Amino acid sequence: MKINKKTKKAGMIVAIISVVLIVLLGIFGTGMLKPSVAKPDFPSEHLFVDATYLLKTGETNDTVNITCNLYLTNIWEKESGEIKVTAYVIETTDNLAVYKNTVEVGEIAAEATAEIEIPIVLSNSSYKVEILVFENQKLVIKGKLTISAYPVHSWDEVVYGQRQEWKVLNSLEEFEQIR
Repeated sequence: MKINKKTKKAGMIVAIISVVLIVLLGIFGTGMLKPSVAKPDFPSEHLFVDATYLLKTGETNDTVNITCNLYLTNIWEKESGEIKVTAYVIETTDNLAVYKNTVEVGEIAAEATAEIEIPIVLSNSSYKVEILVFENQKLVIKGKLTISAYPVHSWDEVVYGQRQEWKVLNSLEEFEQIR
């Protein structure tokens, strides 16, 4: 049985290409077959701020203590990464931060909502409270609350020297995904 020269040449080309592919896979393919140890890839937009509430927790003649309750929901089927929330209280008159508080939350369970309490201190002024939500040290949600705090003077305060009360108004709330 005689093999045609063209068939012999085609067979040699196929054999050379096969050897080259095997060598290339041996060199570069082993790195592709190793298991990855990278951080888990969280789907974008799996954390949402469902609600915020302001709770007056204390007041003096000079300041009012507020707890900003933030409800953060993880809609993913797995635990979230490490969550940290930072709040900056910024006076609207000069756009200067006068107070900062950071709360370490930890992981949020799969398909669960975490209540995050952020204590802040206000005096007689209008403020915007910038809230930053970090997951694994990456900013994922940025929000803003607009709050006014002012003392309410009563006749009893003037006559009997009683402590004044504070009125706190939350006029705006907006949150956006950063990713």
